[in-house]
Amino acid sequence: MTFRVARHTTDLKVIEQFYKTIVGLENLGGFKNHDSYDGLFLGQKDSDWHLEFTTSTDQPQHQADEDDILVFYVNAEIELARIKQIIKQQNITTEFPKNPYWRTNGIQISDPDGFKVIFSLKEMPLDANDPLTILVKERDIQTWGALIDFTRNLPYGRNLNREDLSLVIKENKGTCSSKHAFLKRMADLNSIKNVQLILGIYRMDHLNTPKIGDTLLEHGLEYMPEAHCYLLLNNRRVDITNRNSDIENLCNHIIEEIEIGPVQVNTYKIEYHKNFLRKWQQENNIHLSFDELWKIRESCIRKLEG
Repeated sequence: MTFRVARHTTDLKVIEQFYKTIVGLENLGGFKNHDSYDGLFLGQKDSDWHLEFTTSTDQPQHQADEDDILVFYVNAEIELARIKQIIKQQNITTEFPKNPYWRTNGIQISDPDGFKVIFSLKEMPLDANDPLTILVKERDIQTWGALIDFTRNLPYGRNLNREDLSLVIKENKGTCSSKHAFLKRMADLNSIKNVQLILGIYRMDHLNTPKIGDTLLEHGLEYMPEAHCYLLLNNRRVDITNRNSDIENLCNHIIEEIEIGPVQVNTYKIEYHKNFLRKWQQENNIHLSFDELWKIRESCIRKLEG
């Protein structure tokens, strides 16, 4: 059975912008001039529910009260924090829920039609029986949210074997590649949906990565194209490379991004990065050779490990 919530509205574009930007839904399709109705479907791919919004020559006659609410559950505190950040950036006012339960268990705002929307945290248990999940649970990590927090707080450092994601746990450290690939593997093993592993190329400079400023200046570079891995949780970028990582620091510097699988953080990521660097070198007439650029990049990464 597929579940649909349908509602009449005045402006499909405004509604789409709200539910995509704030809630993280996707445009799943729509229709135009169907018996005088235009429509829009919003939801998440592979889910058994979606929202339908329609417009027509008839104006909506809404009579929603304080208890008419759409509740969206997220599975980790970091995702809830990201939603709060986006709400603040969009200058949307948080509200005081009528129901006492939601005052302590949710964040309430209103959508463009005045209907209440609440975001709440619902922990997802790690209940798979594979070796990696068992290894994690031996550390007394029982939920997806706890695993994200644990991984985020691990020191930054390269693991001895890029292909063995269990080393993030065994060696108590990891990089943007190994940490995010490890989390994506755990999400897949434990049937946690809407978790995507992303490889992005961004402009690494002295502003978003202060530790490497002197190195870039020494070689006359304004920035270095760097490959970075992060997650999309319900279509929102989240970076857990370390406890101070904030994806907002990189969003405006991202040049391109693709979705990859956990095994691709090894050879595939390196080759993708090198190919991008060669293309960037040629297109921008960089005075340094590729080998020189890669050595500079490695020097920058070592500074981040320190």
